[in-house]
Amino acid sequence: MDGQWHGEVGSGGYINIEIDDAGSFYQGRASLYDDTAAFVVVCSFRTPDKSPKHKLTVLLDYQPVTKMSSIPIERLQQDFPNADFPREAKLTLQFSSRGLTATATFQAQSGKQSTLRVHLPSSNIDKRSKVPTDKNVTNWSRFKAMVGKLPMDKYIFRGQPVQKKLRSSFHRTNRKDLFRYVDYDIPLLHRMLTPSTRHYFDLSDDNQNAAFWNLLQHHGFPTPLLDWSHSPYVAAYFAFRKRDQSSNPKHKVRIFMFDSEAWRRDFAQLNSVVNVRPHFSLLQPIALENPRATPQQALSAITTVDDVEGYLQGLGRARGNEYLRAFDLPYAERRAVLDELRLMGITAGALFPGMDGVCEEMRMRLFES
Repeated sequence: MDGQWHGEVGSGGYINIEIDDAGSFYQGRASLYDDTAAFVVVCSFRTPDKSPKHKLTVLLDYQPVTKMSSIPIERLQQDFPNADFPREAKLTLQFSSRGLTATATFQAQSGKQSTLRVHLPSSNIDKRSKVPTDKNVTNWSRFKAMVGKLPMDKYIFRGQPVQKKLRSSFHRTNRKDLFRYVDYDIPLLHRMLTPSTRHYFDLSDDNQNAAFWNLLQHHGFPTPLLDWSHSPYVAAYFAFRKRDQSSNPKHKVRIFMFDSEAWRRDFAQLNSVVNVRPHFSLLQPIALENPRATPQQALSAITTVDDVEGYLQGLGRARGNEYLRAFDLPYAERRAVLDELRLMGITAGALFPGMDGVCEEMRMRLFES
């Protein structure tokens, strides 16, 4: 039952249910959106066990879009005197191989009852990438020739040492509830890290909050961010950086190319991961306490979506635009590629300023030649 479940409801409505596996039970959050409303109806829940069906009574909360604060029902009744705002609902969750069926029965203060029932397919969490690779760009020489003809600043790039699908480090864990992440995990980490940073990150400020998350991402803490670079050569370094221990002669690395110019033109860019419809948005966080960001020509994507590839491909088909492309290059070219990138000044020492980067660079030079 754990996972991310979402889908359209009626005309202009949307429901999102994020469920975490908590060991002997499930816990999560459901959010119901209406495109005509400036608030979201939400509830948190916890199951008594891990059986496939649960009947729960949940308290309803009304929160602004993109925000986590509650809106008092009394205020909503003043603004919408002819509307009912239930305080609780009877929620039934039924899991099967076909997906998750959610049924909510609302008891309005007027006594009127209403029921919402929706069947939601699960996100595709198959580790195999479904993005077709470019059959014309199959080696380092062809990749260089291709990127050399691209218009400036239209595309961004991401390098991966394996051909696994595009997925944030948060969504690669067994966690899915982003509200819990923002409400508990981030404040806890902020309290623990603040004594170690020279700058105090004000998490109520969107720019500083993004900078804090970006700092966490660069130091290995799971976030709903994906690292990208404006440079295809920096992306290539990250693709070829890790030494393959399997000695598989067919091993290939992957470089993603994303049409950021078209994406920004076609879709609104958001910086929140709670009380929003599914989205994939590009950020240029301030490089506070993060000396790696500038040499890596870095930017980040923030997403609420587990199956990023399916989401981007679906919107691409609807718009007739191929936003995301992938290139698989032979790992056998690793030594030659890294030597050429070193001549460009793209090395571990340059991309990771400090002792760690220098040691990594010298290890490659002295022990991997």
